[in-house]
Amino acid sequence: MDLNDRKRKILQAIIDEYIGTAEPVGSRAISKKENLGLSSATIRNEMADLEEMGYLIQPHTSAGRIPSDAGYRFYVNSLMSNYKIGMEAVSQLRNLLETRVSQLEKLIKYAAAIASSLTDYATVAAAPKENNSEIRKIDLVPVSNHTVMLIVVTRNVRSRAINTDIDGESCEKLSKLLNARLSGLKADDIDFAKIQEIQRETENKLSINPKVLIDILHFLYDTVTADAETEIYVNNAKSILRYPEYKNVEKAEKILSFLEDKENLKKLVETDGKDGIEAKIGKENDFEILQDCSLVSVNYSLGDKASGKLAVIGPKRMNYAKVFASLDLISNEIDKILGYYMNDG
Repeated sequence: MDLNDRKRKILQAIIDEYIGTAEPVGSRAISKKENLGLSSATIRNEMADLEEMGYLIQPHTSAGRIPSDAGYRFYVNSLMSNYKIGMEAVSQLRNLLETRVSQLEKLIKYAAAIASSLTDYATVAAAPKENNSEIRKIDLVPVSNHTVMLIVVTRNVRSRAINTDIDGESCEKLSKLLNARLSGLKADDIDFAKIQEIQRETENKLSINPKVLIDILHFLYDTVTADAETEIYVNNAKSILRYPEYKNVEKAEKILSFLEDKENLKKLVETDGKDGIEAKIGKENDFEILQDCSLVSVNYSLGDKASGKLAVIGPKRMNYAKVFASLDLISNEIDKILGYYMNDG
């Protein structure tokens, strides 16, 4: 059922208040909101209607109201205000994520930690599955006089430092040769004959130490045959204990145990290919242990395919506006960085 403007404003005021206090909200507290201009009696009547409609709950006869799952859902879909993250935080985020090539493998781990820092809730992130991926791009980038960074793009981005004196021109030529011979191939396609072909062509066209080439080919093969086990990163799990919703020791122990179980977490952040930010509130969550929580998540992509997921877990009265804004910012930055390595830029 749609709500009229007055009910929408009252519901929004109640949820905003409850997010901040974790205490049932009464009509007197709402009547003090300057933008409402309504009497306590009018607000009480509207609150009773909202309760009857299923948007509010009265935990005790003499208590104020708290939002129901349906109330939170309406809030997220229709009432939530925009949250603007400060420019200083945005700048710090970009500096952390736009890191040196040698740290690309840590990108998702960093992103999960930043999301936790921005929101002050627990975060879970899944790194992309490799599962015998095909090679999309190979880059050799000189980073010092004696070090070259090998970057391999599959469904993920992996990098490795190689000690060698290859100059920039040779790096560029070898990158082109490897891309010409290996781009689009999977591990099963890289047989001994293919390796010999690359070795012969390298000997004829480039003056490169054969051992360096073997190291490069080994890393390429290891990358495309990487174990399909999803890498899971968890941050700030104990933040749950700070919220009054989890003051019950048994309840807190159960959710902490859940956040330590890798198999549960893999299912929790399994990539589903959906666009945008998704919120699962209370009983919308598949796991019973999370039905007093909210899970807000976003997929990130490499090219045109969803490659992993970043999720925030907190109480149902979480600051949804701040969480949505944080995940939107972080996922956009991840996509930009991963997109860069998919293109010739």
